[in-house]
Amino acid sequence: MSDASTGTTGVPRIALNPIQWMASDDGWLDPSKAPEREQLLSLVKQAGFDSVMAEVPADWTVERYQALLDEVGLAPAPGYFVCRSDGRDGNENDVVASAGALARQHAELGMTEIGLGLAMGKDMPRVLHPAQAHDADPSRVEAVTTLIGRIADAMVAEGVRPNLHPHVGTWIETEEEGRAVLDALPDARLGFLPDTGHLAWAGSDVGKFVEDYAERIPFVHVKDCRLSVAAQGREQGWGYQQTVLSGLWVEPGRGELDLKGIIDNLPSTFDGWLMVEVDRPDIADCYESAVESARWMHATFR
Repeated sequence: MSDASTGTTGVPRIALNPIQWMASDDGWLDPSKAPEREQLLSLVKQAGFDSVMAEVPADWTVERYQALLDEVGLAPAPGYFVCRSDGRDGNENDVVASAGALARQHAELGMTEIGLGLAMGKDMPRVLHPAQAHDADPSRVEAVTTLIGRIADAMVAEGVRPNLHPHVGTWIETEEEGRAVLDALPDARLGFLPDTGHLAWAGSDVGKFVEDYAERIPFVHVKDCRLSVAAQGREQGWGYQQTVLSGLWVEPGRGELDLKGIIDNLPSTFDGWLMVEVDRPDIADCYESAVESARWMHATFR
């Protein structure tokens, strides 16, 4: 990424969230399917990535996790906090406390940014009716925004800024809902983490959305998909899992999104993370899926 008028050049960092190893037979994600941590991180490095999504195992210290990253030769990239409340279910205080704890871990790893999305479960209404703004409710968005503001304050106090991640199947799913939250909170408290695949599935003009909030984006989840499968799913009333099992997700460059065109809407000086996510690999072997993802990303964005 370069700007001929200024001579400035941004070199994005290529990272992987290794969730393809977690893809389960029912179209969901099962972390227990992944190799043990040392092997998984070694595979990520061998596949061609230099950064991996930060995720300290529950029974590990931050020091132990950092030592393993150093041993393997990987740098941490921003992780992800799941907000398990809609802002009006009585769980708000626990969620805020958990957010602060995860932010402290990130700060110990030297991170200043983290992703923030809402929870989704197999029986949730929007999982059963994905990417359709099912049961849209402005008052719910308002309650969620208030809670995200509290989460942001808890995280920023630890030196880590959360970044909103609209996600199909959750109560912040659509571009309209994402913009409402972003516009309600200042960029010092809340950045923006666009996911190319989820935004496209939900009908967003992803490039325009990225362009409009480009200065608030420290990293991107780079996810390719087949919009034709998404359209078929809407027409036939498929749920989230059936849509995934029908071939929605693919490795970057193998789907129907103009990923380079979307990413080119970032500032020319962007040097944040482009984090590949392949929720369900199109290439059957998970390692080969990661290898192909790394090859395409380095060829396209370096």
